[in-house]
Amino acid sequence: MTAISKLYVLLCGYEILPRSVCFRGGGDRFVMSVPISAYLLETQNGFVLFDTGFNADLVRDPTLRHQHFAAHGWEPPVVWPQHELLTQMREIGVAPEDVCHVVMSHAHLDHTGNLRHFPHAKVWMQKAEYDFAFKGPEHPAVVRADIDDPGLDWSLINGDHEIMPGITLVSTPGHTPGHQSALVSLPKSGRALLVGDVGEWMKNFENEILPGEAADDVAALDSIRKINRIRRDENALMFVCHDPDLIQKQKLAPEFYD
Repeated sequence: MTAISKLYVLLCGYEILPRSVCFRGGGDRFVMSVPISAYLLETQNGFVLFDTGFNADLVRDPTLRHQHFAAHGWEPPVVWPQHELLTQMREIGVAPEDVCHVVMSHAHLDHTGNLRHFPHAKVWMQKAEYDFAFKGPEHPAVVRADIDDPGLDWSLINGDHEIMPGITLVSTPGHTPGHQSALVSLPKSGRALLVGDVGEWMKNFENEILPGEAADDVAALDSIRKINRIRRDENALMFVCHDPDLIQKQKLAPEFYD
């Protein structure tokens, strides 16, 4: 049994990155344009959002653009009007208050950018990730201003956890200390894996190649193998957040998977 009726893929912009960020040994001289993806699930209990894309204000505001990108030698993401998360939701008739759950794969800025728009939702994050985001010095890839909102309703968990029939959060640490993925059940398409940044591209899973950056290499490889086991055992569709080839083959909102 599953509470899910539809899965929408939301293309929320592009990042301009050295290929070595996506997988080890990819080469610093090769520059890639990679998608930023988020996923919206329509369920019997309301809408569930997996990740929230990028806060385009960090690019539009010159001071913020310098603080979060130029100061680190990074190129800012490209977010056109059609990439805006709320615009895409509005086009399929979904308002922020219709979202009852937000699942955060991890705390990096290309996944947390629109979290502030969902104060009515329960926000699911692994406790280890919450501690990584909020304790100690701010990591360059974390924008606390995007997530440090007293109005947010945090639900912190440790390990795998079912939030409703058809949606199980899967602990996949390594890329960050408390990264998580989701195994979802669609009524017609069957099982699907939303893997966040366990692997940036399908190549990470097919060849068991670590992402370019990991908090823990051993855990990161274990999580790649865990996803591969689930994919094999469940015959699951893969939704990989930053794969530039895969995104061109997927149905994008307002189309959907059911």
